[in-house]
Amino acid sequence: MWERLKEWAGLTRTEQRVILVLATALLAGAGIKFYWQVFPSVRQFEYQASDSTFAALSSRLEEDPGKEQPEQKPGPVNINTASKAELIKLPGIGEVMAERIILHRDNVGPFQSIDELSTIKGISKRRVEQLRPLITVR
Repeated sequence: MWERLKEWAGLTRTEQRVILVLATALLAGAGIKFYWQVFPSVRQFEYQASDSTFAALSSRLEEDPGKEQPEQKPGPVNINTASKAELIKLPGIGEVMAERIILHRDNVGPFQSIDELSTIKGISKRRVEQLRPLITVR
């Protein structure tokens, strides 16, 4: 069928390629137009609202910079009463490790000494030494 069409149209090889490129471009353009009609563009971020919020906050800070309180360093964390969130704040203690500490505390009872932490899977004696100044068992 393609051969009959070539004979009927009388196109050279170069003309056939040009028509093929034009047809491809036409189909690609139609596909892109269809895509943008089906999936409208993402809403643009409005900077005006963020700018006004930033301006209000920065002017409030300029008016009364004394209200800003320096970050207070907390005292040692009592591992017998600390929540999961408090335990996670300790260096090297993630969610899983905090859950293990709480589970040990619930199942075995309160920690008698800081060294008892090394009995928990995943907490080495080295880690206990790193945590020693930051924790207590009061």
